[in-house]
Amino acid sequence: MNPPNLQALQGGDAAEWDLAFRWLWPAAFGAAQVVLQPCLPAEVEDVAIESLEELVEGVRSLSSAEELRPLLAGIAHNRAVSRLRQFYAAKRGAGKTESYEAKQEACGDLPEAIAPDDPVGALEHKELAERLGQLLAELKPPQGQMLADFFLRRLTYEDIAKKHAVAPGTVGVYLKRGLAAMRRVWGPGGKDV
Repeated sequence: MNPPNLQALQGGDAAEWDLAFRWLWPAAFGAAQVVLQPCLPAEVEDVAIESLEELVEGVRSLSSAEELRPLLAGIAHNRAVSRLRQFYAAKRGAGKTESYEAKQEACGDLPEAIAPDDPVGALEHKELAERLGQLLAELKPPQGQMLADFFLRRLTYEDIAKKHAVAPGTVGVYLKRGLAAMRRVWGPGGKDV
């Protein structure tokens, strides 16, 4: 089959577009199928059709009919990759970052802290809180502040990141390092604050 008449396509000739469809469909379908067949085979045809619709709008910028197939294959590939990314993003929670501990607590997996009713228990809690405050103050900045923000103030990774002007992924690194430093201090053989 010969390439369609580009000038007729650019002019919106319906009969020429019918011929072009038969010539272009394998390129659109094949490019979408390569990306989507393993995970989203039901989306291949939809992506191919959407790609052809996008090509109709972009055909005016072409100078040769031979450019149609490569352009359409590129459009279909990009749309297929976008569809796959949307699928995986939705599967993982659409990019929402939430701490594992907060999810556990929301599901009821973590027990609520119980305030002691007796004076000795209250004193122990007070002493523990003072020791914890001293330890957090001794950690390298901003580890102590981030640990307090996360565990004591119950801020999310995003809130902590905004407060300390860092990326949300960096918050997890600081929390991990801060907890490791606390374990070294309070662990077996560690110093007593």
